[in-house]
Amino acid sequence: MKYFLGMLLIPALLFSLSAPAQDKKGMKKDAPKVVVIVPLAVSPGAKAKLTIRGLKIDEAVEVRVAGVPVKLLKTAKTPVPNNQEPTRLGDSLVEAEVMLPVDTPAGEVLVQVITPTAEAPPHRLLVNAAAPTVEKEPNNGFRQPQSITVPIILDGQINQAQDVDVFRFEGQEGQKLVFEVLAARLGSPVDASLTLHDASGQIIASSDDTAESVDPRLEITLPRTGTYFLSLLDVHEQGGPQFVYRLIGDKK
Repeated sequence: MKYFLGMLLIPALLFSLSAPAQDKKGMKKDAPKVVVIVPLAVSPGAKAKLTIRGLKIDEAVEVRVAGVPVKLLKTAKTPVPNNQEPTRLGDSLVEAEVMLPVDTPAGEVLVQVITPTAEAPPHRLLVNAAAPTVEKEPNNGFRQPQSITVPIILDGQINQAQDVDVFRFEGQEGQKLVFEVLAARLGSPVDASLTLHDASGQIIASSDDTAESVDPRLEITLPRTGTYFLSLLDVHEQGGPQFVYRLIGDKK
């Protein structure tokens, strides 16, 4: 089952493609930039609508995705919700429609927004190997969790301020599990935290940041057989349409 995590490992080289240029020329202050793409992933052979939020992309004339034709649907300035920083949520958006070929390999493709004066640095978009599980509301407490089975790849969203997503699963004593969130590494404003509780509500383990990212990673050995609850929240208690994440659960 380790292929669930392995197929989503992102090379360090590709991380640098979406980071601001650090050479002596640097990026122009008014250069366009993609901040986050919703959804974080698409499935080959299925038409997908992308909502691309970024900086100074409202004059986009083209969107490029792995050499595939892209239909430009909308460009606009957009307010930054909840008095957040534009650099985290973007001050403009582009809506586009794309369908990757059926034989597109799982992993990722690069998305680039083109304006009349500049090209935004490429931004990563995940490509699914299979359709992921989708988070379902209401699931904001132990009384109404969403039931899952590990291994799992789940796409979710922190819908609003103070939203908590809770997932329930059955585990066995001594079972080794890994849970990981992909969010900030893909531009999402979610600063996620993961906490594992047992059936009585006692905290078994928790994770906030890792050495590489603010995305959490939780490795645990289950202490007993029974029901467990995994909660995911934004540590700043923010939320909204751009606060998307991918939760990966696997067996070690």
